[in-house]
Amino acid sequence: MRILNIVSSNIVQDPRILKQMETIKKLTDDYIVLGKNNANVTDERLKKIDFNYKLFGLNKSENTIFKKLINRVKFGKNVIRFIKEFEPDVIHANDFDVLFIVFLSKRKNANIVYDAHEIYSKNAFINKYKIISSIVQIIEKRIIKNIHAFITVSHAAKGYYNSSNYPKEAIVVTNAPIKIENSSYVEKKSDVFEVVYQGQIVANRGYEEFLEAGKLIENNDINLIIRGFGHLTDHLIDLKSKNGLENVKIEKPVEVSKLISALTRSHVGVVLTKGTSINFEYTVSNKIFECIHAGLPVILSPVKEHIYLNEKYNFGIILDEVTSEKIADAILKLKKNPELYNELKENAIKASEELTWQNESKKLIDLYQEALK
Repeated sequence: MRILNIVSSNIVQDPRILKQMETIKKLTDDYIVLGKNNANVTDERLKKIDFNYKLFGLNKSENTIFKKLINRVKFGKNVIRFIKEFEPDVIHANDFDVLFIVFLSKRKNANIVYDAHEIYSKNAFINKYKIISSIVQIIEKRIIKNIHAFITVSHAAKGYYNSSNYPKEAIVVTNAPIKIENSSYVEKKSDVFEVVYQGQIVANRGYEEFLEAGKLIENNDINLIIRGFGHLTDHLIDLKSKNGLENVKIEKPVEVSKLISALTRSHVGVVLTKGTSINFEYTVSNKIFECIHAGLPVILSPVKEHIYLNEKYNFGIILDEVTSEKIADAILKLKKNPELYNELKENAIKASEELTWQNESKKLIDLYQEALK
């Protein structure tokens, strides 16, 4: 079995790609993953990778739309050339941009597994232009008719694709972490009740509201931790300073391999993605699964997959809306109600036994093996 995995982002910071490769290399020695070189692909990170890979592009930032477009075209040409030379049996295409490149390659003999990490036609950039969004969806549906399998990351996204009359039913493969049966990665709990929001610090994720909740819970022996990277970081640092919030800490990001262990230091996790677009409303954040695997109750925004998962496993509190007041109320509720806290914590631990990559990857293995029958 010759498997070609392709992603248009870098391979060192995408947990889903790293997990896919752990699965693929156990199935076959004849594989490779293609990805993009960029400023985040450092020699130190590449040294930690133990699978076959090839990167295209220069290690430079894409600071203009023109540069992004040129680099995207160059990446596509390189991928098409590689597909023709490698002649894979199975192509795992991550997201629509890669699916389209694979379609342009006209590789007829490869079985394609399309992995939709997001509802691409409704992401923040594409959805600004309704005609482009419609064109992307039409092309996506047409290509999906002729592929081997279609997978996506959430049950809510699957429901969206079904209601939008996609020609093939999506199989849900959640982005659950690899379960680590080793207590050595657990950090010592903070002496102060600690609530953590860890991830990309970008718009529409509720970071401002989370930070400002610090004003409402002062003098309650509670620290709020924001840990990660993104374009809103400096804004949050200024906001913290202007409000004099000593109980809010802004920390640097940790490596992918340390995401869960860093969370174990805290008492409560937070995931506040806002349903500001169809994409945000229907997809799911990796952070939920990371918090669960760290054994943390989670405070969640009211988007569809958050509601679905919490109704099934009852590991957190769903907010009515993302406001500082609602966030502060949920934090104080968990701090002052040990019985509720412990119940949600135990449920998170139970959910982490089921929501594992070891379980989810079985679906992927079945799809690869079916492709060769």
